[in-house]
Amino acid sequence: MSGKPRIYMSRCFGFDKCRYDGKDFFCEFAEKLKQQAEIVHWCPEIAIGLGCPREKIRVVKIDGKNELFQPETGRFFTEKMIETSINHLKTLDNIDGFFLKAKSPSCGVKNTKLYRGKSDELISTEASGFFAVQVMKLFPNVPVLTEEDLKDAAKTKDFLEKVFSHKDV
Repeated sequence: MSGKPRIYMSRCFGFDKCRYDGKDFFCEFAEKLKQQAEIVHWCPEIAIGLGCPREKIRVVKIDGKNELFQPETGRFFTEKMIETSINHLKTLDNIDGFFLKAKSPSCGVKNTKLYRGKSDELISTEASGFFAVQVMKLFPNVPVLTEEDLKDAAKTKDFLEKVFSHKDV
């Protein structure tokens, strides 16, 4: 192999206390990846100006469209998150894989809660976060994994095989 694979990892995986609640998040798999790969990390929620700790944001469906909403403030962050995510992703070169924070309104991949409008009515737990959607659009051939996917050995193996084989391409 011509060097370590380059993996984008959510910043909350031990790089910074940037989760909405300001707490640490430890993931053994992330720690192992840090030793075996060149890591690029970033937090889209901090990048759009949300502090830490911060009021929660959530994915909501309004008029058939997913929006990024902060119930406590009544603010929407949809356009800012999309624009910031696209701009950041366009700066990334030679990414071999993405390891993202599950269930996050920014980074979750098909495991994020979706609410009906501004209500507390949960309509799905299979939405994707806004940053993750842009990752999958702009990097369709690059493998993506969340820590929830680690429960499935086949998904984890597939991710690792693709990351290391992608590096050789």
